[in-house]
Amino acid sequence: MSRKFFIDARLILQLGRDSIKDHTTALVELIKNSFDADASKVEVEIYAKSEKKYIRIADNGFGMTAKEIEDNWLRIGFSEKKKSKISKNGRRKTGEKGIGRIASDRLGSSLRMLSKSSNDSLQGLEVNWDNFDVSDKAIGDIELKDINDGIIKIPIKENEPPRSTGTEMTIASLRTEWEEIDIKNLYQELSYFSPIFSNEFEIEIKNDINPAYSKQVTSAIYSTAEIQLTLQYDGKDNLIYEFQNKINPLKNKTEIFSLKQFMQQEKYKPLECGPIELNLYFFVRKSSMLQGTTFSLTNLKDFLSENYGVKLYRDKVVVKPYGFSNSQFGQDWLGLDSEKSKDPAGLSRESYRAGSNNIVGYAYFTRDENSLLKDSASREGLVENKAFYDLKDLINASITLLSAYRVDINKKSQEKIVESESTNKHINSVKARLLSVVENIEAIKSSLENKSDPRALSLVSTIDTIENVIDETEKTFEDLLEEKRVLSALATLGISSAVFGHETESAITVFQDSASNAKGYLTKPIPNIDIAVEQLTVALKQAKLISSWGVFALSRIEKDKRKPRNRSVTDIIKRVLEQIKPALDALEIKVESKLERVVALTHAMDIESILLNLLTNAFSAVPNSERERKIKILLSHENRNDIKGMVMSVSDSGPGIAPEYHEKIWTALFTTKIGKKERQSGTGLGLAIVKSIVTELEGEITLTSDDEIKGAQFNIWLPRK
Repeated sequence: MSRKFFIDARLILQLGRDSIKDHTTALVELIKNSFDADASKVEVEIYAKSEKKYIRIADNGFGMTAKEIEDNWLRIGFSEKKKSKISKNGRRKTGEKGIGRIASDRLGSSLRMLSKSSNDSLQGLEVNWDNFDVSDKAIGDIELKDINDGIIKIPIKENEPPRSTGTEMTIASLRTEWEEIDIKNLYQELSYFSPIFSNEFEIEIKNDINPAYSKQVTSAIYSTAEIQLTLQYDGKDNLIYEFQNKINPLKNKTEIFSLKQFMQQEKYKPLECGPIELNLYFFVRKSSMLQGTTFSLTNLKDFLSENYGVKLYRDKVVVKPYGFSNSQFGQDWLGLDSEKSKDPAGLSRESYRAGSNNIVGYAYFTRDENSLLKDSASREGLVENKAFYDLKDLINASITLLSAYRVDINKKSQEKIVESESTNKHINSVKARLLSVVENIEAIKSSLENKSDPRALSLVSTIDTIENVIDETEKTFEDLLEEKRVLSALATLGISSAVFGHETESAITVFQDSASNAKGYLTKPIPNIDIAVEQLTVALKQAKLISSWGVFALSRIEKDKRKPRNRSVTDIIKRVLEQIKPALDALEIKVESKLERVVALTHAMDIESILLNLLTNAFSAVPNSERERKIKILLSHENRNDIKGMVMSVSDSGPGIAPEYHEKIWTALFTTKIGKKERQSGTGLGLAIVKSIVTELEGEITLTSDDEIKGAQFNIWLPRK
């Protein structure tokens, strides 16, 4: 007599509910299926307040045929991902348990699925999970309902041709009340889901519970990090580190270690964790890091409080719970704060160590190349074997390197502040000290928040007050720097007025004489209209020159020019040249320009101040030479030390600058413009202002001679960010 197992229908429900922690996790499991189906977009709708409550997950993936539904989807516990680990388009599939499909039972009792493959007609079925909640009935005795007249709405990704394939699941009779915090947690978890594929795999949420999260899932705030460290470990002997510094890109660097050197041991073995890619972002809670973005300081603080820590990704999909606040491991599973509390050194000391609440990081590995990093039996975390601890040690060692790099950069920045002749060096020095204070109190605060002692909570409140005071202080500094920028622009305007003012006064005199002459010819007994028209034409030309100078003067200090944003430097230069053209024409000065299309994150006021001061110099110089009066302006891209930049060159046909003055011209109040004509007198401030602005923007300025038109040539290199 042969015997065999029978499976009770209720087992399918127990299997799904016991394997999936909560309704948010269940929804993420269904989205993973869309990722595995090579979808470029998935729509997630959660409507729990309307009369008709439902959840919808729709993608534009490759869909399923009738045979694939029968052979794969309906076989509980079977996963074709064990046979085919790579999707049609090359993605590493995310699950191998074969139970993700019953995650829908965790969400609601009613499931309606539609799927369209390129190799078959539209397929559909309905499942009522409550039908399985019975005793003494085999799973095979529960029938499912086919859908033959369904309509599937396939998501459309922007700038991508519409697709004709995909899968849509609609879940009704919801089992759980969705709250605002649930939508927020879902958004955050999905923002970690697949960061590398952010452009390849879009996730859009729509809901009626928390409208703030009805949007495409993004996380663009990473660009505001002060430091980014990346590590490539080949799993054998080579570790390649790249350090990128937003504040001082000149200090970006790449370092290559052998494992022997890294571990400082004569005898060593490759790390059992296998090949790893690591990205660490170090954030500073300061508004200065957010210039040129749409983020506020509150946005940054909220982001860090919710997302700090290092998360693990296997095949581009997050491995929970590492780096999540609502887990037994916590966001600081690496123990960074514990180490920092033993020695809470500030940035000025060699023993400084970054705290967990300043770091957001991701470690990537694959199931195929990192076979010893295994899931625990509960599917919550990894088995804590030798491979796991090798991974943990490697991440901690990388954070130590990041901390040492930051100390080194800070030390060099402090030396630069001491040596700099920039007028804002004191402000920068004080800001640097405040930054050190902020990091110290943040470390203390992080330690106190983990204690239940009421006195600790009181100290946390006091620290919050200190942080607010420091924020206000930094805002004051930013206001001072903006005021300094405006004052530089006003000084430039004053210098320009002193030089170009002579031409404006001449224009006013000509205007008055021409208007008076026209009036005389028109009031004669026999009016001479032709000559009057000629005189009025001259007057009109001078009036336009006077008017253009007024527009030019007022436009120098427009409020928009004080804010940093992506601007066309080419357009700024063209606009300035157009505005001062009447003054140049009056002296018959020819302008030649060759301008590449350059876009940079900059203040328009800075570019204008540099250009105007150099043009003012050239305007004064060209009449002092017998050569053709000419000014030449060039603009081009030029990268230096792996930093994207631009070069602006202004040269003239004047007599040039004597070599003995090449060092002195940058000194305030020094001038070589002592001549016979009023327009040749100088203030001695123009080049000092140019030097100050270029220094603040971490650029370079040099003085040479133009080989073609023979006069002075000023070359300014500036980073484009």
